[in-house]
Amino acid sequence: MVVIFAPAPSDHRFGIDGARNVQKTEAAWKRFILIHHLREKLRLRKLRKENSDILKDIDDTTVASNVSVPKTLAEALPDDINVKNKDKRAIVVTEATGKFNMIGCNKAWENLCGFAECEIIGKDSSVLQGPDTNFDGLRDAVSRLFAGEKSVRVVTTNYKKDGTKFRNFLTLAPLKDEVTGKVIHFVAILNDVGDIYRRRKIRQDNEKILREAMDDITVGSDVSIPTTLAEALPADIEQRNKDPRAIVVTEATGKFNMIGCNKAWENLCGFAECEIVGKDSSILQGPDTNFDGLNDAVARLFAGEKKVHVVTKNIRKDGTSFTNFLTMGPLKDEVTGKVTHFVAILNDIGDNMKARKQNKGM
Repeated sequence: MVVIFAPAPSDHRFGIDGARNVQKTEAAWKRFILIHHLREKLRLRKLRKENSDILKDIDDTTVASNVSVPKTLAEALPDDINVKNKDKRAIVVTEATGKFNMIGCNKAWENLCGFAECEIIGKDSSVLQGPDTNFDGLRDAVSRLFAGEKSVRVVTTNYKKDGTKFRNFLTLAPLKDEVTGKVIHFVAILNDVGDIYRRRKIRQDNEKILREAMDDITVGSDVSIPTTLAEALPADIEQRNKDPRAIVVTEATGKFNMIGCNKAWENLCGFAECEIVGKDSSILQGPDTNFDGLNDAVARLFAGEKKVHVVTKNIRKDGTSFTNFLTMGPLKDEVTGKVTHFVAILNDIGDNMKARKQNKGM
């Protein structure tokens, strides 16, 4: 019997080709993993950039980005029910493993979400989720917590027990065992920012209208505005009525009742001063009045702004309407410095806007 030690040529070639194929497969697999890793990295970067932009929008308003976050379970959900339910932050605590089932919440969370604490214990957060929930943002937030970040923020849409949805500025953080230091739970602080989004949209719309109103007209956004009651409505009637600005002054409380105006305001609106003292501005309002813009302007004055503008439709005494470029500001007591009244300067810009539209159409 003859024993042939050398492999057959075909076997030899198959071995070389097989090794090459394996090498090619490994190289292709490595490229695939690298490309997938890069794509995922870019996706996360884009996701975090979008989330960051949303958070900046909110931070520019009234939600504190550095909201205080509990560090322990006892701090998040105190045993003392009174202490727990006095916390104005809407807090819920979940397990740090499995489906992150909820273990408890406070009264503020119940009021926001509509569930009683006994209804959510042992359930996961899917009870608050729906088609508009930002699942990518939530998954990224949780992965960052597992990577060691102390707190993360994400904006998402959640759903209350009755099915209504709300825009949620969510802060998440780990809770550690006070003895071992091991992460055993996560705390979530919910904040309904829907009103902030709505006000921001109103403000953007109002700014667009203001830009259009300012394009080709001489109404100055830098219009001078009185800072005291004596300056807005001088005791000297002759001096008061020489002012070409249509000025009215209101109280800074209650229904903002009007306390006086000048001749230019009377000429524009058709009311005599004696007819409007003690009345609120509803006598100038109608179906086309920009109530959202006016409410936002007043809110900004209360927040400390010195001058705000809004474009609205007002109604004269005779029922005719006019487009009003309205400038508002606070009036302070000259002794105490406290805001006691608001001043409003009205400007009919209807003819200017009509002329601008005609010029654009030519």
